Amino acid sequence: MPCEQTKLGMATVIEYFNWWIVDDHTGRRCLTTFKLSRADAQRAFPGAEPDPLTREVRCVPDAREALAASRPGPNWS
Repeated sequence: MPCEQTKLGMATVIEYFNWWIVDDHTGRRCLTTFKLSRADAQRAFPGAEPDPLTREVRCVPDAREALAASRPGPNWS
């Protein structure tokens, strides 16, 4: 499902996977228990391979968009 356009711009599509890595201590190949984007996985685990069965697509707001207000309502004082 493609990302929808937001009020201020377009959202970015990022793929996240669990990654196959080689454990430094045991030398065995194992799957991460958390999902990482391709860029983050390559920084943290050079040579890691994505597990296609765990693919998750997330729509992330464009970095240039304004962040939501941190106040919980209109009458916050």
